[in-house]
Amino acid sequence: MKRLFLILIITLPSIVFGQDLKHWFSSEYEEVSADLIPQNKIALVIGNTDYDEDNLDLKNPINDVRLMDSTLKQLGFKVILKEDLNKEQFLNEITEFKDKLDDYEFSIIYYAGHAIQDDNGNSYIIPVDFSNKNQIEDNAFNISEILNYFENSAKQCLLILDACRTANNNGLRKPSVEDPLNVKLAYSTSYGRTASDNEDLNNTIYTRSLSWLFLQEGLSIYEILHNTSKYVRKRTDKQQYPVHYFGDPIENIILIKSE
Repeated sequence: MKRLFLILIITLPSIVFGQDLKHWFSSEYEEVSADLIPQNKIALVIGNTDYDEDNLDLKNPINDVRLMDSTLKQLGFKVILKEDLNKEQFLNEITEFKDKLDDYEFSIIYYAGHAIQDDNGNSYIIPVDFSNKNQIEDNAFNISEILNYFENSAKQCLLILDACRTANNNGLRKPSVEDPLNVKLAYSTSYGRTASDNEDLNNTIYTRSLSWLFLQEGLSIYEILHNTSKYVRKRTDKQQYPVHYFGDPIENIILIKSE
């Protein structure tokens, strides 16, 4: 009974939202939805768990990327799974992945691990060879630059960051970039709020919820992200608040057609 109640909490808003659209835009909604189901999809899934500085080690990124790997494969994605990447390896994977996008309709980049922001509010992904002794911009990856890099591609990309997991980090700001259309960014937490590694669980609450919703029929990217945020907020008593930005056209994409 408890599990059934949980499923209803997650899915009911999406069902109502979808029914409203079909009521007001009936034939148009059905036609557009059918056209927005990509058949040729690719994903880059990266998890950083074992950092060179032991105090940065995390438990769940390795579990999260393996769950996301399995989930995306069920959705027909070609998945490239990478774990514990240093700066050079991370840069190579990002570059090689972008070069592949011409052959695919839609792509996802999923990252689990640490992220941080500097005194100016710029957010960075932290590779495993990161050291506090160096300047952040010298040995980490600026999220705004990654967004700009993939915006230059004609293909649409969803960037998901289950990151910012340290207690002394107060959340990641919205990147200061001109709103991209071809890239959508999803954070597991908003500015001013931390994201837990959920060491008492086998996966973070964010990734577990996101993966489950990915596999539900007929949900758009917007509905998946919106309901993930609602569920995480409820489970964490509003201590963690997932957000998403940019890429409005990507929000309409549906990964599994309703039967």
